[in-house]
Amino acid sequence: MKKITFAGALVVALIVSSCASTPSIPEWVSQKPAPDARYTYFVGSSSAPDSATAANDATASLIAGIMQYMGVSVSVSSSAEARASLDDYQAQITQTVKTESKGRLAGFEVVEKYIQKDPKTGQYTVHVLARYETKELQKEKARIEAIFQEERDAVAIPEKKGDQAATEGRLMDAIRSYAEAMSAAGGSNLENAKIKLERNAKKASELAASLKLTIVSESSLSVALGSKLPASKVALISNSGGMKQRVAGAPLLVTYPKKLASGRVGTGTMQVFTDTNGVTAFEVPPIDIAGNYRVAIQLDFSSISDLLSSLPSWALPYSDAVENELSGIVAYLNYKVISTAKNVPMAVAAYLKDTESARNADPAVFLSGLKETLLKEGFSLSDAKLPSGYQTPIDLSVLRAIAPADAQRFALASLDVKSITKDGSYFIATAEGSLGVFELASGRTLYSATKSAQGMGLSESEAVSNALKTLGSQAFGKDLLSALP
Repeated sequence: MKKITFAGALVVALIVSSCASTPSIPEWVSQKPAPDARYTYFVGSSSAPDSATAANDATASLIAGIMQYMGVSVSVSSSAEARASLDDYQAQITQTVKTESKGRLAGFEVVEKYIQKDPKTGQYTVHVLARYETKELQKEKARIEAIFQEERDAVAIPEKKGDQAATEGRLMDAIRSYAEAMSAAGGSNLENAKIKLERNAKKASELAASLKLTIVSESSLSVALGSKLPASKVALISNSGGMKQRVAGAPLLVTYPKKLASGRVGTGTMQVFTDTNGVTAFEVPPIDIAGNYRVAIQLDFSSISDLLSSLPSWALPYSDAVENELSGIVAYLNYKVISTAKNVPMAVAAYLKDTESARNADPAVFLSGLKETLLKEGFSLSDAKLPSGYQTPIDLSVLRAIAPADAQRFALASLDVKSITKDGSYFIATAEGSLGVFELASGRTLYSATKSAQGMGLSESEAVSNALKTLGSQAFGKDLLSALP
């Protein structure tokens, strides 16, 4: 076949059209050549008022034919990788056709171009004949198919894995696979992507709704302050399809109360997994603060949430439905930490530091506030009289000597008035104290803390008294109720 350029073809076409004889039209214009032993042929044609537009449209027609052979349509959106690959491929075909160059695409070349001009309408028709080495064409076809298949597989394969896992009773694996399929469908423009996402969301939600955490050990406990809680057991059970089964290999998150460095109660967490019988055992660290507490055991579905976090806004109702079902899989263990301190007789005493500001203070006011709080809770208390001018560090021999005979513990407070200020007609005092509780027999320190409190009054003495009373009843009294073993 004779090859001519666009310019040459245009001149020839114009000359031929101006002659009286009928122009010689290449056979391939009316009949695309059949594939031979080496090549597969493609023809692109288009008409337009000018030759440049007709040539561009003919190139587009040629590319459309090649894409049709490939089994894809450039008008269908795909993944970023697929779109980029197709855009680059079509750009190379376009450049090859325009420049009639070789080597841009392996095995592809323009064979001939033919231009006709209708003498009556002035319309140009451009025809482009290209050939593609069949083996190279098949390579490109396989490459492009693989790109599109990857996107379809990203949804189909995890869904199939989810179905298989659900059949085998590996329900957490199944839910995770369905979430993976949802993520793939939501991040693509596959045909029926929404249907695929909704289908997988429904499967995941139904499995999640069938799960329940059950405490198989004691669900309500009472322990003494400082004692160790017994091990607890929890089972993850599924009631899918009316058949109960225990779920193995499920991650659970245990949230338990924990004493912070500040002395307040915070929380700690630990992760555990159900065994082959769908059961997990765990021990909650002891907490040395009396009170009522609750341990929460819930399914840890963070890895599933990570998969769903990338879904577009239109898919949020489906992801929310799955996560709502998963977040409801929770059980609670209640326990009470009881202080036995009220059953142990304790002597109490307090003294003032020898400071200028403390001269208006009376330690008996502090002790009245402290005893008022403890006696309400049933504590057994007795007063001990300190030696006159007692200002020494803790001396257990002295405390043992002055403690009543039945006292087993001794609570000793060192008090000071840190400041007294006036605000209008009122005085504000700040009192500070250090209190220790000691076991008389062993000398062991059971409690030690330093606290402060403020009080207000119409006089300095009234403000100081109120500060000391609050320091005893609120700051130390309530703390001893929860912290004293």
